[in-house]
Amino acid sequence: MTRRMFQRAYRIKMRNESNNETNPNKNVCALAVAKLLLCDKQTRYLHNWGDLQRAIRSLWSMRSVKSYVKATPDSTVGSLRKAMHDYATKEQHLIAYVIRVDGHVLMIDRNGKTLVDTAPRKRDKRKVLDITGVYLPDNSAKLAELTRASEARVSEMDT
Repeated sequence: MTRRMFQRAYRIKMRNESNNETNPNKNVCALAVAKLLLCDKQTRYLHNWGDLQRAIRSLWSMRSVKSYVKATPDSTVGSLRKAMHDYATKEQHLIAYVIRVDGHVLMIDRNGKTLVDTAPRKRDKRKVLDITGVYLPDNSAKLAELTRASEARVSEMDT
């Protein structure tokens, strides 16, 4: 099986297993995070962590902050909120955190409050697999594209 055939089979499988009935190319949790960051239209697919990272990186700067917030393999979303807030006070360009847990993704602001979670919990004991910081764009081209996406979103809301 060639790589192209494998990719096609993988995307068909992911579309069949998608939790989004209106657009099976994009899973609900990743789409909610991407919409808040104005990058939901940047990629065709939002099925996995790599797809979401590619979409976010098209407009924003993004890097892992797992070691900065001292996340361990046993760290939960709830246990890292204070550490995320403390780290954000040192990083002036940090916008929010995108956190990957088993089978799900959520977004938390720089103060540790949940912005997007399509499967919320009262006490969040989900194990953190990845935690990345979303930063202001690092170059003028990304900033210009972000401005265009923002203007497009505002014009969509007006109509």
